[in-house]
Amino acid sequence: MNSSKRRIVSIVSELICNSLDAGATDISVSINRNSEKFEITVKDNGSGMDEKTLKEVKRILNQPLKEVYEEYYSALAGNTYTDSGLNIVGFQVDKAEVESSPNKGTTIKVSRNL
Repeated sequence: MNSSKRRIVSIVSELICNSLDAGATDISVSINRNSEKFEITVKDNGSGMDEKTLKEVKRILNQPLKEVYEEYYSALAGNTYTDSGLNIVGFQVDKAEVESSPNKGTTIKVSRNL
């Protein structure tokens, strides 16, 4: 599997784990990619986030891209024993948008230029 495909699988895996941890029973995943970029959207009906948590998640997901770490962290995706959380995703994307409210679910959209 090439690095672009592995990165997409890593990100989707982590976002789905997050949805499941939030008690989601309905999760939809959309992936759009071309030769220039990919975009992943994960929408769930989980418990959602309060304002404080939402602000922290946005900060984590929009941290500067760290290519030095991304290969290491991508291998940890979906492994709940690593305590790596959304940092895995934040290390691997250029942009993230998050919408969430308590008891109404969450939508996370991430993208990366290739």
